[in-house]
Amino acid sequence: MRRLLLAALLLAPAAARADPATQALAPFLDAVAACAGRPDLTLAVVGVEPGQTALSREQSEEVRLAVETRLQATGRVRLAAAADVVRIKALREGTTGLSGAEAEAQIRSAFAGDAAVFLVEPRRAGETASVRLQAVTQSAACKATSDPLVVPIHVGAGVADVDAVMDGAVKAFAQAAPNAGAVEVCPFVAEGGHSTCAGALTDRLVIALDVEARSANRVLRGARLDVRRRPPGTACAGTVTARGRFRTDHDRQSWMEVEFQRDGAVLAPTGRRRIATEGLGCDPVPRPFLDHLAATARTDAGRLSVAAAATPFAAGQRLEMRIESRVAQNLYCWVVAADETAFVALPVRDNPASQLALKPGDSRRYPRGYGLDEIVAGEPFENLFACFGVPGGLPPELAARWLAAAPGADGEARLLQPPDVLDLLDRIRATPGVTEAAARVVVR
Repeated sequence: MRRLLLAALLLAPAAARADPATQALAPFLDAVAACAGRPDLTLAVVGVEPGQTALSREQSEEVRLAVETRLQATGRVRLAAAADVVRIKALREGTTGLSGAEAEAQIRSAFAGDAAVFLVEPRRAGETASVRLQAVTQSAACKATSDPLVVPIHVGAGVADVDAVMDGAVKAFAQAAPNAGAVEVCPFVAEGGHSTCAGALTDRLVIALDVEARSANRVLRGARLDVRRRPPGTACAGTVTARGRFRTDHDRQSWMEVEFQRDGAVLAPTGRRRIATEGLGCDPVPRPFLDHLAATARTDAGRLSVAAAATPFAAGQRLEMRIESRVAQNLYCWVVAADETAFVALPVRDNPASQLALKPGDSRRYPRGYGLDEIVAGEPFENLFACFGVPGGLPPELAARWLAAAPGADGEARLLQPPDVLDLLDRIRATPGVTEAAARVVVR
């Protein structure tokens, strides 16, 4: 009996180490250790990108904490408090919190790990979510990416209700068009303006169609279904399309409807269905485009700020914008109109000074500070002067696309049409580390 008890005690730690939930992280941690050049790791789990819509804010935090728990369970990782540093910031800004020096010291310590771990490619299926862990070392010289990690999440009634409507619509479509080989998903339209819920609902529809495309019935029949999502602001003209509308009424109740069409003929309409938006991680309020752009901007006045020299400007007055940078970053600014068109303001082609990265503490005035001609206010208008600050600059392909539309010695800036504006906005906001700042330019 003693031998059996002793054997059980000796085997218990080995059984714990063999937990599949933690064992699956071993290859990832081995790769991170190789990157960091040390076996004992300190990692900062940053979390998912703020702009993603697969998970609500609460679910994103739930997933981050679950990942931290699994990393700790491996016994190979010490966690830095990078994602929790906002609590330190709150203490610093409070009336009885830490001193500035103490808070700054804790902030530096919170980011002093061997690598930052980002949760990428978040996907939700029922009551689980899958993410990949992507670790980037402090020097950004090496990174490691894990296989998909599945964790349980709490699903709010709002998400479940929306998914039930989407699932029903997709099943009706599959019955009405069993031989359809492709479907083009048009972005949801928010009635009365722009709402982030339109994008979130489009995501839920794409997820439901992906489930149908991978269903056992289709696999067994060899009936392939290609799901193609159209970018925002572009026309949807496929043979088979999925279209949705979203609205919020005066009583703050939200409604949606989905319909599939083949060559213009409606196949499977859901009709107008009342939904709850809780858990979708979106704002159901419809707004004019410029208000929507400003409301969804990832601003941080501690890194970048923009202000108009006057509000409003009078006819004949010189237009001027003040730009202040508190970190090292490259600057990309444009002027956006209410009709969703825009033109690039900065940087300027053939003007090397405008393409240099700003330093911490730099303050510039546009256009004079960049050696550009003065702009004098004329007819009344209202636009948005918006800037993106990107440490190290945009990815080369995106930077080249931006600069191609910029003004230069050979001509003025090219007017960007709504599809280009919305696509550039999505791509730039998906760039890690980007900060936004914007100010109204009003002429009365």
